Amino acid sequence: MKAQLFLVKKYIFASRSTVISVFALLSIFAISIGVAILIIVTGIMNGFQNELKNRLLVLQPHLYITNVFQNTFKNADSVSKVISSKLKVRAYPAFLGKVVVRSGNKIDGVIVRAQDMSIIKRELKPHMLYGEFGEGILVGETFLSNIGSELNSNVELLVFQKTPFGPQMVPRRVKITGIFSTGLYVYDAQTVIMDINLARRIFGLGNKEAPVIFGYIDNPYEADKFCKKVFDLGFGCASWITMNRTLFTALNMERLAMFLSFTLILLIAAINVVVSITMLTLEKRWEIGLLKSLGFTSRQIAWTFTTVGIILGISGLIIGSAIGWTLSYFVDKYKIVKLPPDVYMLNYVPVKPELGDWIIIAILTVVISWIAAYIPSSISARMKPVDALRRVV
Repeated sequence: MKAQLFLVKKYIFASRSTVISVFALLSIFAISIGVAILIIVTGIMNGFQNELKNRLLVLQPHLYITNVFQNTFKNADSVSKVISSKLKVRAYPAFLGKVVVRSGNKIDGVIVRAQDMSIIKRELKPHMLYGEFGEGILVGETFLSNIGSELNSNVELLVFQKTPFGPQMVPRRVKITGIFSTGLYVYDAQTVIMDINLARRIFGLGNKEAPVIFGYIDNPYEADKFCKKVFDLGFGCASWITMNRTLFTALNMERLAMFLSFTLILLIAAINVVVSITMLTLEKRWEIGLLKSLGFTSRQIAWTFTTVGIILGISGLIIGSAIGWTLSYFVDKYKIVKLPPDVYMLNYVPVKPELGDWIIIAILTVVISWIAAYIPSSISARMKPVDALRRVV
């Protein structure tokens, strides 16, 4: 073993061939680029998924509980207490619906979300920019600029209500008392928030009536399990995971497709490893014959040259990992890459590589390097000593 390690060290650090050195450096460079790109790509997909989950949970309840027999809960307060006591779920009456907002000559369609103001304050306080939680509505900064209004001004909510002439759009004037920014376009541009009692007056509901009950649990990722318990009580239920399943499934599929696509870079880098080991074995052909005549087996010789290839791969892995993690850190911290929020829901590219993905990349790099080095090494190791030494004589 000591002799083999000596040869590995000799072939890596004491090779006099400029050609072999160039191919070895190209191998390390190509593997480094491949590893760095894979780390950044997986970091982008992880960043998008994690950032979207965190921001969605800012204003999104974990459970949407509905009445399967009627459009609303006539006594939503009592139902909320029953659900809270039986399932250990923090349940609160709420309103969720779509309306048209008019300010001057501008109109826009938004989602109205209403709850007890104390709950809204607890969720939204870290994201408030201006104003206060008063007897009015809270709107996103993007919505405010789109509608052309300002803080403490009045806007009209056009609500469908029954009249003697049939269902009609009835305007309800409300005051903008607060402005928030969550960083998620769907909230900042398309959501209006108000107290549940104000929503009951605007939409003609009873004092204890609510169309939906919002549920909150300690671990949001167990929402589907709690939904099954809600079904057992005879209510309808949808979890935040179910409502966003299409989005996260698409992100996972895109993540897998990009990972497989950029893995091809590592495969291309493996060609350089094959070339490097092939050139090395050709130059050291007479040494291979001499080693075999001294008693080295084909397996020992193959192991020696394969180890050289693996070291090239590990060197590329270390350099590429340093580049990938460093670039990911600075791109994410300083939000270097900007995005249109109305298209991607986020206004920048989050890059958050994970250790688990890096381990997979590291194993993949070492395996590809091992295969790429083993093939030419095993072929050269089968050479007969007399054929290898004939050129020396």
